[in-house]
Amino acid sequence: MIRTRREPPKRRALEDIFAEPDELGLLRVAPPRSSAPTTDQRLIASLQNIEAFVREHDREPEKDAEDLSEATLAAHLYALRGDLGRVEGLAEWDSLGLLRAFVGDSGGLDHAQPSTDAGVGKSTQRESTETTPPTTVKAPISPENVTSLDDIWDSDTLGLLSGDDESVESIFDLTHVPETSVRDMPDEIAQRTHCDDFYRFEGLFDQVREELREGEAEAVPFQKESQIDEGDMFVLNGMLCIADQVGEESVGAGRKFNPRLRVVFDNGTESNLLLRSLARALYKDETGRRILRPDITFDSMQGITHHDKRTGVIYILRSLSQDPALVGIRNLHKIGYTEKELEKRITGAERQQTYLEAPVKVVASFDCYNLDPRRFEHLVHAMLHNQRVNVLLHSRDGGTYRPREWFNVELDAAREVVKSIVDGTIAQYRMDNTIGRLVLKG
Repeated sequence: MIRTRREPPKRRALEDIFAEPDELGLLRVAPPRSSAPTTDQRLIASLQNIEAFVREHDREPEKDAEDLSEATLAAHLYALRGDLGRVEGLAEWDSLGLLRAFVGDSGGLDHAQPSTDAGVGKSTQRESTETTPPTTVKAPISPENVTSLDDIWDSDTLGLLSGDDESVESIFDLTHVPETSVRDMPDEIAQRTHCDDFYRFEGLFDQVREELREGEAEAVPFQKESQIDEGDMFVLNGMLCIADQVGEESVGAGRKFNPRLRVVFDNGTESNLLLRSLARALYKDETGRRILRPDITFDSMQGITHHDKRTGVIYILRSLSQDPALVGIRNLHKIGYTEKELEKRITGAERQQTYLEAPVKVVASFDCYNLDPRRFEHLVHAMLHNQRVNVLLHSRDGGTYRPREWFNVELDAAREVVKSIVDGTIAQYRMDNTIGRLVLKG
């Protein structure tokens, strides 16, 4: 067995380490980064900016200028002129004599005639001497000696924190910034109110519910504002709603399209929401949905909106009842309105007192649009008040009832009443009870 003895590593001095080649550059010392500009450097740069303005415009910056940068330069110039120590320190940089001209009569400074490189030296000296009052300047305080707020105010060489002198703008005066409350406020706040023409939408909401139940329509998560257009329907906070009308002009701050909408809800209310407000509400609502209906895309291509859809049917029925109390009534007709399919509406008429618990025959029907069923019913009953049937009938369950929507009126006369109500001329006529027909009012 051979044993070897390991020599302990020799300890090298720092000189030996630094003498070896530094292939990785680990011992290279990077040049120091430039430090932040000193106070003197900032003052020199401020004076140079002022001189550049004077050379370009052939005048000093004005403190009342609408341009914020010019007003700032004027404030800096005023602050520099008010500090004798700064004037002396900037003497060799004052190529236009903007500072020397101001203290020329105060003594304590051996000044030469100001330069006229930009043609403004003499005029600047005259204007500055006449318009700027002498100022008592306190010695600047070094940062390490600041111990109170008073020290901070006394160190404000540019006068930015001062609010006493009206000639210098304070940093606390937002003269060039519009007030947010004025800029961003919309012209009005959306309100939820009663929908006076809800009858125009009630049947549509019923139809959409039926389509959702049958799977013909689909409720999908709401994704973006561009999906809100006139006639689109949504589920918001558990209620169906429709964007009935979309305004043309945007409202509020910014250029983004944000018109007011007329949004009608299935509980009989409406609101004048902004488009982006409705979108925000749908985003926040975890159950918010957009309704995709089967025919809406095809209708849109043809220029058909929800306003153009048939809202219901006016019908005239003839009773086929064999009840002895009704058989003798020759022209027994019912005038009504339904938003459903007429055939479905009269299904099972034999079991409904509305149809006198007897079969009925459809003798006339009229498709209608945007008809208020309550107003229609009121006008029919008012016009045919004297023709209304007044009989007491016995029901199948043993009770009694009086029909209120059946009239003893000829079919042609019933057609005339319906036509006049639909075209809006009913107010020009009256019912002649002698002949049982409409006649013009005399």
